[in-house]
Amino acid sequence: MRAFMVAVALGVTLVSTGGCGLLPRDAKDAKPQASAKPTEPAAPAYLAKPKVGECHNLTIKDIRADSETKKPVRCSERHTSVTVAVVTATKAISSGKGNARTFAVGKACASGFKKFLGSDSKTRAKTLYSLAWFNPTKEQKAKGAKWMRCDVTLTAANRAFPIKGEQPLLEDGPTKAELACGRLATGEKVAWLFVPCATEHQFVLTDMFEAPADASYTGAEKAAKEACLTNGGLYSWSHADQWGIGDRWYSCWEPNQPIERDPGVLALGRLG
Repeated sequence: MRAFMVAVALGVTLVSTGGCGLLPRDAKDAKPQASAKPTEPAAPAYLAKPKVGECHNLTIKDIRADSETKKPVRCSERHTSVTVAVVTATKAISSGKGNARTFAVGKACASGFKKFLGSDSKTRAKTLYSLAWFNPTKEQKAKGAKWMRCDVTLTAANRAFPIKGEQPLLEDGPTKAELACGRLATGEKVAWLFVPCATEHQFVLTDMFEAPADASYTGAEKAAKEACLTNGGLYSWSHADQWGIGDRWYSCWEPNQPIERDPGVLALGRLG
């Protein structure tokens, strides 16, 4: 915003003495006033720091972004994510990389995530509920922000679904709209995606094996494959953030209807 200075002309009576014009004393001694510096408009309150319990209507693209600055919506309105924790970003989160960083994120958000969903680890792992996390923007970091926002989302097949109900969401058990099923992806490449069991699907969850307490996430894919080898070869494993939360499962899947093409031995990690 440009700052404009307005000049005000003052009429002054001159007293002539020997051809010299003399200004009145007050006018002569007056100092020019400094112009006021332009001020930046105050940032909306919701950008100062996120709050637990805020609801957001986000797209899958928004959910996968590093930062998120849309204005929260009323929780009585359509929303696809809910903030369940605001934590201080640790060194493992801010400077970590790959699965190690994602694991640290899950661990930091675990308490809020489990409290909001409720139920037990196995039930949570059967659903499409997942964790999303957001960091401050560059501008917020420049002002000293060191928090990380943890949200619960309901996502599948590159789509975010509305979250409905009061917390804990899984207190009365998951609905078909919340449970995870699988369907073949379109295209030539043989692959499958998670979708709500309330929609058309070709694969259903048949068995689950909890990972040992000392199991490493590095070997999760191999362990899931071995666990489900006798169940048709379709398998998945908990994503790194869920591993950090404490929900660590190997899941086996089977077709629930004849399929035109043999999917072979397929693997699919949980959506993050």
